[in-house]
Amino acid sequence: MPDVQVLVNEFINKLRKRKIEGSQATSRQTAELLRSVISQTRVPYTNQAGALIDAVRAVGEQLIAANPVELAVGNIVRRVLHIIREEDLSLATAAIAGLGLSSVSDDEDDAERDNHPVLSAAVVAAAARSTLRPPSLQTLLEDVPDSGAVPHTSSSGGDSEGKSKSADKSSRSRKLKHDVIEALNELIQDITTCHELIAEQAVEHIHQK
Repeated sequence: MPDVQVLVNEFINKLRKRKIEGSQATSRQTAELLRSVISQTRVPYTNQAGALIDAVRAVGEQLIAANPVELAVGNIVRRVLHIIREEDLSLATAAIAGLGLSSVSDDEDDAERDNHPVLSAAVVAAAARSTLRPPSLQTLLEDVPDSGAVPHTSSSGGDSEGKSKSADKSSRSRKLKHDVIEALNELIQDITTCHELIAEQAVEHIHQK
């Protein structure tokens, strides 16, 4: 796949030389370019939406400056920025809801834990705290179980937990980009089909009394 900056420069030249005719073609090609920008943007573990917004905004400013008269470019840029914020909010809401369901499930399992005591109360409390905040040195010390209360486990448990958290962050990063790109695909499809639908219904609307 060509470098994204090469694609941006080519599109800017087309806009400056008025080689793209019509709002539909301009809107569709702008959306396709921004989809490529998002696809090739590397996002950090934190503030992923902010990284995508900065990348789209930087490219959008260049496109708008190339042909300020073409309003379709600015409209698509703003629409893509809205999609990023919308998808990020949706993921955050789902994560909060999942945390709430996990807490309810833990409460429902209390009775079963009473009938089958495996872990001490101190260990259970430490485990609950570790799910709500990143592990600190104190948390790691609190999480060490009493050898008489729990079976011996492999020392690789901490390593596997760290790998699991890293994988979770990477998964969330891919999830946001995937959802944004899927929404952009729908937007591009809508842009492509809306003119076709209008053309098909034009005669009916013209002759409608």
